[in-house]
Amino acid sequence: MVAAAIMLGACDKDVFDINTDPFKDEVYSTALTSPIASFLEEQEGYSEYVKVLNYSNMYNALNQSSSGTSFTAFVPNDEAMREFYQRRGVDSLQQLSKEYLRQFVLYHTVKDSILPESFVQKKTVQNLSGDVISIRIDSLNAGQAILNEEGRVVEMGLSAYNGKVYVLSKAMTPLVETIYDRVAQSGRSNIMSEALRNTGWADRLSVVVDTTLNQNREKVITHYYFTLLNVTDETFGKAGISSFDQLKTKLKSLDKDGLSEDSLLRKYVGYHILTNQYRTEELGAMQGSDATRIWSSSATNQVFTVTYDSLATKENDKFVLNAAGESAKFIPSASNVLSKNGYVHELDAWLPVWEPEQATVLWDFADYTEIKNLVDAEYYQPVEPTASEQRFRVATAACFEYEMGESGSKNHNYSDIDYVTCRSNMKNANNNDRIVFNLGYMGKVSMRTPTIVRGKYRVELTIIFMTGNNFMRQQSDGNGGMLKLAFDDHDDYTTFAAPYTKVTSALPGVYTSTLYEEIEFPETASHTFSFIVLDPAASTNSNFSLQFDCMKFIPIE
Repeated sequence: MVAAAIMLGACDKDVFDINTDPFKDEVYSTALTSPIASFLEEQEGYSEYVKVLNYSNMYNALNQSSSGTSFTAFVPNDEAMREFYQRRGVDSLQQLSKEYLRQFVLYHTVKDSILPESFVQKKTVQNLSGDVISIRIDSLNAGQAILNEEGRVVEMGLSAYNGKVYVLSKAMTPLVETIYDRVAQSGRSNIMSEALRNTGWADRLSVVVDTTLNQNREKVITHYYFTLLNVTDETFGKAGISSFDQLKTKLKSLDKDGLSEDSLLRKYVGYHILTNQYRTEELGAMQGSDATRIWSSSATNQVFTVTYDSLATKENDKFVLNAAGESAKFIPSASNVLSKNGYVHELDAWLPVWEPEQATVLWDFADYTEIKNLVDAEYYQPVEPTASEQRFRVATAACFEYEMGESGSKNHNYSDIDYVTCRSNMKNANNNDRIVFNLGYMGKVSMRTPTIVRGKYRVELTIIFMTGNNFMRQQSDGNGGMLKLAFDDHDDYTTFAAPYTKVTSALPGVYTSTLYEEIEFPETASHTFSFIVLDPAASTNSNFSLQFDCMKFIPIE
């Protein structure tokens, strides 16, 4: 299973553990204001939320203010709470469990106090449930914002003693279901649910987080993210499949390789799962209109395509999966369904396993769940360039195998391997981020590529060029960042390149150079890509760094 780990220090303990508060049972107040829960009780219009705090035993938790603890509370007003009860099909909070309401409060609370001037600049925040909340400022209503395309902020930054209150006229729905829960509990996907159970994927899609101890007895938290392309019973029926047994029979009837029914089922189910979370527009996103993009599934060496039609007038016609094969489309009203561990997208066809013709493969060096879990959620693959660079060491991510050069590095601005966001002068960077390698002379790193369909390709590398890299462009110190590159450590796939010498301007920006004019992969598979730094300046020049954005595999006819 693809996963990643986060190291937690002692300071990251549960901020809502009341028993650790030395001022337990005391209410904090000053001449100016009270802490959040008391503040809400003193005001008109929040009585239902105060009832939720009391009923779920969260009242004192939201009043904490010891050890510098502060919060931002997204608080639904009374009207919003009544609308939320109606949405949940209940008449009052007593018809909801205390644990559910505790999750409701956690979902609506962010650690640290956010001032309105900072809030309006943010695209996302992470709540105390560990979920990312998207923020969209309402351009038509001044002073309002939309949270997760659902909750509506109508008042910003009311001051309490231990944080800020943002008033909601519509509450958010907390995420409590996993991907498997979404599918199994809908009652519309019994065949897929049984297929998930019989292949072990039900258990994997039910895991959100796992906690272990490393060799230093430090807590390691591992998060899991997935995307499921779901097929309902009704859609299976259109393909003549009305039961789980009929699905296995159908797969066997199409088999040309003599595989067992169990193997065919595992391949089919894995074909509908990606080991990261993507919205439909992200699956179809690529520079250039009407582009076809290849995606690696969880089935070994199996890929599917997503083709974007820029001229489509209907939402469900914009993206087509396996357009040249037995195709399928997303059903917009049942796609982008967010769960605790990823997205569920519903398809309008059953999407059998199929090997497509070659298409451009875009490999983003940061697109690994192992990296995602080491980066603050607010800054991982930001929708827009960030106001300032945000840097996170990600060398411990399992997607990397690397060795520092014996002489080390003089560059102290970056660690050995960093995830770095891009500012507006790098706005053409894919996902507004890059991976910075600072490995020194003879340093080496290897990574697994996405699955690539067999055939010939031109391989291009997109890099970030900073002013400090100009000596590499001009080769005034060292040899311009010379690299020895290889796929699968195969002599036929080995080449030498200095991509920074191909930069056409001294201006900072995003530049692309060709690494291989032609390379042929005889089988559809994922490959191990590696490079060795052959420039001595990597250990002697404090400005030396390799800043990689993405790699493209472009088919050659």
